[in-house]
Amino acid sequence: MASNLPGNETPDGRPSKRRRVAIACDACRTRKSRCDGKRPSCSLCQDLGFECVYTPPPTAANVIVQKDYLHGLEDRVKRLEQSLGAVRGDLDGLVKRVAHGPERDRESAIPGRNTRESRDETSIAAPMSGLIGTEDSVDGMGAVIFADEEDSGFFGPSSNIAFLRHLSSAIVQPGYFPSPGAAEGGFVNASRPSSPLRQGGQDQRIQVNIFALPPQADTLELIERYFSNTGLLFPYIYPPVFLDTYHQMATENFSRVRRTWLGLLNMVLAMATITAIPGSASADARIKESDVFYQRGLGLCGSEILRGTTLEVVQYLLLMGQYLQGTQKSIQAWTVHGLAVKAALQLGLHSRHASKVFSTIEQEMRKRTWYGCVVLDRTLSMTFGRPAAIPDSYVKLELPTKRKFENSPGLVDDETAALSVAFFNSTIGLYKQLWNVLELLYGQNIGCDDPLPVSETVAHIFSLEQHLFSWERSLAHPLRLISSASIENLPHDQMSSNSQYLSLKFQVILTLRYLNLRVLLHRPILVKFITASRSPDRDPQDMRLLQQIGMNSLQICADSAMEIIDIVHRVVSEPGWKRSLLGAWWFSLYYTFNAALVLIGVGWVYRDTTLTSSTMTDQASKAGQYPGRAVAALSRLDDGNRLIDRCRYYLEQFSKVLDDSETNLDASNTAFPALHCTRTGLIGDDFSLSPFGMELGEFMMDGDLVTMMDRQGLLPVDPDSAFTT
Repeated sequence: MASNLPGNETPDGRPSKRRRVAIACDACRTRKSRCDGKRPSCSLCQDLGFECVYTPPPTAANVIVQKDYLHGLEDRVKRLEQSLGAVRGDLDGLVKRVAHGPERDRESAIPGRNTRESRDETSIAAPMSGLIGTEDSVDGMGAVIFADEEDSGFFGPSSNIAFLRHLSSAIVQPGYFPSPGAAEGGFVNASRPSSPLRQGGQDQRIQVNIFALPPQADTLELIERYFSNTGLLFPYIYPPVFLDTYHQMATENFSRVRRTWLGLLNMVLAMATITAIPGSASADARIKESDVFYQRGLGLCGSEILRGTTLEVVQYLLLMGQYLQGTQKSIQAWTVHGLAVKAALQLGLHSRHASKVFSTIEQEMRKRTWYGCVVLDRTLSMTFGRPAAIPDSYVKLELPTKRKFENSPGLVDDETAALSVAFFNSTIGLYKQLWNVLELLYGQNIGCDDPLPVSETVAHIFSLEQHLFSWERSLAHPLRLISSASIENLPHDQMSSNSQYLSLKFQVILTLRYLNLRVLLHRPILVKFITASRSPDRDPQDMRLLQQIGMNSLQICADSAMEIIDIVHRVVSEPGWKRSLLGAWWFSLYYTFNAALVLIGVGWVYRDTTLTSSTMTDQASKAGQYPGRAVAALSRLDDGNRLIDRCRYYLEQFSKVLDDSETNLDASNTAFPALHCTRTGLIGDDFSLSPFGMELGEFMMDGDLVTMMDRQGLLPVDPDSAFTT
């Protein structure tokens, strides 16, 4: 057979001419054996089991490639051309549908990313469109008019809304309140328009290139600002690793960047921008700039946040939840936080055993991220009045510690890192007490239990006060609580040591958190007084117990609220470096607003001698001055901030409702811009009251305010108003 013939003979026995091989494989060349040049492997390499590699010589002019390989390349190119043609066709159709294209992004786009690709990614990669804005009402079929959407929400006993329902029901005659619901926790249902506001028929939402970043110098400045502020308060992102990753990505021209890491970077930039010290830029400019970063982060990780498979995603969701608290979409922080908790549980961040397979630095960052989830969970449970997503029985890990790896040089020095961890642990301990307060006095905001008797409420308050006292005594010296008088006596010159400045800042923030918790702790007694004020058949025994024991609790609640307002007012009134002692402005807003509302309630109780059993004229007069002082503090907190202005307006109107001739609304004699209102909105401003108003769920419902104002005839009648009485 032909296969048995020698390689140099033909079937008829004549010698054949040996075929020359252009390039021998490396193995045959090394062995100086004859290579038959077969591809991908020659016969000899196949027989011997060698790896067959063809390396052309440097002087080779031609390279022999087999036809099947060329055909494969041609097919791939053809398929790519077809796909590209389809994409171009879709883009051309999209361009024709858009009347005015999005404004060109002025910042530097990441190289290698096409602008059209970026715009497509913005619309495709954001399934949670409600976090960006309301959906457009135009689709491929033409204009579609959607009906109003129904939105509902539960605001339980610890929320401001529940407290204001108590106060409102005492002031407003029965049957007048327009939003019925149990005062211990109401279910609110409202409708909202489905389409965004337009001018000239165009959507006013800004569309951004999600693959863009600021210039490197600006990005590094924002990163440093984040780690010197928010990153110290919540140290669950390790600065050296984060910075090294950024430099590596920048060196590689962002050619192999992870979407989740780029999304986390944008949320860091958003937080650094929105938490900038007021006065560095206008509030409106800061919020708009931070919203660009937020939309980029959401566009990049829109699909990833539904999976939550990495630590980066959990940190990204945590930052997004914190960021949303400082926007007019703060109610969405609850939804985003739920995703963060589920992702954290999926990764086993709560488990000591699950973390054993990771390195020391990863174990520590996982632990801190878990405690970041716990702290935010307690905060949102308190403000929205809803059950916590993380039960206290899930919190079993040891507290974070400063590890040796944090001694490496970076954005944060060794002393600052140790102080940051100590502050974080103190916050965790304080919010452990917050859990106890919510569980014992507010029924974990479940909204199923009847109000506690006076005796049981007082017993719980006394026990919790002892725990708070123990927490206060456990604080390290650089974190001891501070008074408003001590802040007033601080030197006007900047602190020479950065650690001294940070220690003072941590003291102020911890003090505000502590005082706010004390207000929440004693508020149930205030609610019982308010409830008794509208009850025609009071229980004499409960009233005697309330007057004998409850008055002290009422005074502690009032003193804590007044101290909150004094601290914030003192800090924002000081020029220079002291203004930076407060944390994020929205927390200062919440503490001040909440304290002012409580003092309005205290003033209401003090005026009724049948409740207090004695004349409380001086106490009522002092408490009545503080809502005006809170308004003055908020007017200086952040000029031009719409959220702050709206809360200022609420406090002004409530003060007018309860004002009498002996109450000085502005105790500080400080001039600040007045806000005026009609039913349709604020005169001279572009935001209005709405029947919905749940975007400010941490504060109050707009309808409640309108009811209070209508009782006094403060609103002019407007037949076109959405409000009816």
